[in-house]
Amino acid sequence: MRLTAIAAAFLAAACATAPTTFTPRLSEPRLAVVDETNLTEAQRDMLGNRGPLNIYRTLANHVELYNRWSPLGQVLLNNTSISPRHRELAMLRMGWLCQSPYEWSQHARIAKASAGLTEAEVRAIAADPNAASWSDIDRAVMKMADELRYDAIISDQTWAELHKVYDNNQVMELLFTAAQYQLVSMALNTLGIQIEPEAVDFMPADLAAPPLATRPTAPRLTTPRIAPLRVDQLSPEQHGLIASRIDPDGSIMNLYGTLITNPRLYAPRLRFGSYLQRDSLLDPETRELLILRTAWNIRTPYEWAHHEEAGRAAGLSDAHLAAIPAGPSAAIWTPRQQAVLRAADELRREAFISDATWTQLAEYFGMKERIEIVYTVGGYTMTGLAINSFGIQTEPGYPAMPT
Repeated sequence: MRLTAIAAAFLAAACATAPTTFTPRLSEPRLAVVDETNLTEAQRDMLGNRGPLNIYRTLANHVELYNRWSPLGQVLLNNTSISPRHRELAMLRMGWLCQSPYEWSQHARIAKASAGLTEAEVRAIAADPNAASWSDIDRAVMKMADELRYDAIISDQTWAELHKVYDNNQVMELLFTAAQYQLVSMALNTLGIQIEPEAVDFMPADLAAPPLATRPTAPRLTTPRIAPLRVDQLSPEQHGLIASRIDPDGSIMNLYGTLITNPRLYAPRLRFGSYLQRDSLLDPETRELLILRTAWNIRTPYEWAHHEEAGRAAGLSDAHLAAIPAGPSAAIWTPRQQAVLRAADELRREAFISDATWTQLAEYFGMKERIEIVYTVGGYTMTGLAINSFGIQTEPGYPAMPT
């Protein structure tokens, strides 16, 4: 039986009913902040003069991951060419869609203090992103966040609206900003990072929560929106950044050839991605289960194509690969594998790992590994959103994702 036929059989047999409303967010942290009287040298260097924010004091429990991820966050927060207003619109709208109280609290403050948004506008990001009071580009930025969350792709209409103001590199920065703060929401929610006592900005509690995210159905692009660069098209700066990714025959994979069009993002994104792919504490089977399930959950054929082989190398059989579309309910999985797949599903659905799944993961993984489970799903979701939205096409010879 062909792999796709096996997958269809598994999928038809899946009968688990997913929740339809957001799980209440944690009122206590799952991971305590570091003891600032007993820091390691690496933790002292990481925290520096950041101040007593709980996000940094929590992530200081895993300095190695933070140091590889943080440069991308710093670029997106402080060094893009998009306006601070639109940066905060993208972040806050994604924080609302993921129901992340901490993200909302921090960026509502920043939006008013540094990006010129009013109190009424901040509330309207959640309450009415289509209001007539917004400009066309404001609405397009928030629509982009909604489409990335639910469709895992920017629609043709929104792509065109964004390009009335921004060029390809700037739209790339907008996408990565929204995607980064989806990842941040996953971490904040799952680790139970609590809002500081002195905070004065809070996510609206009187509004109906947004929908949960499901597997999207929006069409995928069959031609690129951003053409990948060839070696002979690279600037000296781009060539230096991508040299290690140029194949002996002089070709460049479409993913890297596309992302190198924005050198500002390329290096920090690669630094984070290479940690997840090569330096992670997660065993290869767990890593590839998370990546492949995420690729299926957000319908990213390119990501699946390039990780099916890695999944086989990590010990996944044809039957395992065929069962990934069915998810954790398939009979083939061990309890450990079920917990991993369930974590990927919950992060997709509501940017949060439930108590039951977190407890089950703790039977098999240490705290740093569980943090990396969140960042692997969030990081490969980020890459998948870019692949889908930029129309990055799979190179010939790679396997197709099960339908």
